[in-house]
Amino acid sequence: MDDKDTPAHLEHGDHGTESISDEISSSNLNITHNSWLDNKKGIAICLVINMAFFEYGLDLGMVNGFQAMPGFLRDFGYQDSHLPGGYGISTTVQQLMSSLVSAGMFVSTFLAGRVTDAIGRKKGLWIANFLMALSVTIQISVVSLGGLYSGRLLLGFSNGFYTVCAQLYMQETTPSNLRSLSYTFYQFWIGFGSLIGTLVNNSTQVRLDRSSYRVPLGVLYIIPMLLSVALLFLPETPRYLAAKGRYEDSHFALRRLRDAAFTDLQVKEEAAEIRNAIETDKELSAGVGYGEMFRPPHLKRTLTSLGLGLYSAANGVPFVIQFGIYFFTLSGDSHPFRSGVILSCVGLAGAMITPLFTGRVGKRPLLMLGGLVQSLCMLGFALPYTIRGIDPTSGRVIIAMACIYLFTASATTSPFSWQVAGEIPSQRLRGHTFGFASSVTFLMGWCITFTIPYFINPTALNWGAQYGYIWFGTNLLIIVFTFFVVPETNKRTLEEIDECYNQKVPIRKFPNFECQAALDSRMKVVRDTKLERE
Repeated sequence: MDDKDTPAHLEHGDHGTESISDEISSSNLNITHNSWLDNKKGIAICLVINMAFFEYGLDLGMVNGFQAMPGFLRDFGYQDSHLPGGYGISTTVQQLMSSLVSAGMFVSTFLAGRVTDAIGRKKGLWIANFLMALSVTIQISVVSLGGLYSGRLLLGFSNGFYTVCAQLYMQETTPSNLRSLSYTFYQFWIGFGSLIGTLVNNSTQVRLDRSSYRVPLGVLYIIPMLLSVALLFLPETPRYLAAKGRYEDSHFALRRLRDAAFTDLQVKEEAAEIRNAIETDKELSAGVGYGEMFRPPHLKRTLTSLGLGLYSAANGVPFVIQFGIYFFTLSGDSHPFRSGVILSCVGLAGAMITPLFTGRVGKRPLLMLGGLVQSLCMLGFALPYTIRGIDPTSGRVIIAMACIYLFTASATTSPFSWQVAGEIPSQRLRGHTFGFASSVTFLMGWCITFTIPYFINPTALNWGAQYGYIWFGTNLLIIVFTFFVVPETNKRTLEEIDECYNQKVPIRKFPNFECQAALDSRMKVVRDTKLERE
């Protein structure tokens, strides 16, 4: 078949790339299936690998409540008869409990990209499992501040490897039409973990001994055990293997990851598209390393991925989740733990509605809409406190704004910013770029969680809910950055995104650009298959 006979634009179907031959002409163009039944294996893998983020959500929900538990405060706080319960917690302990996790994530995410590029995504997840088990053991076993701090730091190391390795694994194994669903599971597991952490805290808060906080910590053991079992049955990612030149292993891994509904021709086409993109990238890049990220043609992609990663710091989620119960108490809420459970449920509900619009609505409009609603919520957070101070009315308004905010963030900016941040880099630099973007994000997260107590604690600046004015401005920046910098990647394969960047396609033209190189690589497989049959 001549190139002039190749269709100019690909329509997605279920059997492989369309050919002008009679044998293959009945098939439609695509290497994906839209039916969830045809993708049951891929959906199951998405669900299992994203369990890693349960640990992050669980810790967020737990550490929030520890600061109001008598059992925890007896070990790590101080006595003060003027405070509710007779115990308080110093600003320094508050800062280090949360910020050391962010500091650990900063270090490990920066290293994880390079480590997993060397040893693979699966082995990176094994490292995360080991570090998580070690960190939990230390936190349960010790009662000194030094032990607490070292356990928190190790937990950050573990969560950093989970963040990079799990997301890279999903990006590199999931069909293009399921990537958004994968991030639904990502956000679900964070929200579900936060909810479980809050519920367990709510059950154990009445205990006056160390079991009040050690029982919640013990729940952190569950996911590393389950994930370790799952990893025994999963292959390394096809794109990682192809980047190492192991094309036969890549094809075999791809076949294992796809359901029986995917024909051998479809798998061959996808493998050919992956190989073509990697070979093109090798021609354009001098090598693989952190320095390469900041040279043409990768600099724009690196900065875009970094900006998207920073959405998790700019949207203000750490402020609402990590200090919610403590802040509700300061705002006059007589049932802060109950409000914390409600807040976690609302965040989980936001994550659960994403399948209703995932893949149907572009990611750019979702990110901009999320930034707008979040900025208005933060304004609504701050104004009542400014006008009325601490009273029952302002407390109810603050809780309502927090719920609307977290629902929106869980459905828009939190999942989709990370998804697009992982889609943007080239294959050979994806680990380095995504790891770098994640590390800078968690460095900012460390700065935020370290300074939040200064803003809200009555013994420091005592801004209270007026701290929301800062997050009102940063959420507006999300809208601006998305509009001018972030391309639409909805339903594009990673290789098609590569081609759009290599061809210097303007960001607003990404959705309609015809990726000829991706098409040609798949059509070559079809022609070769036709010749073999003849």
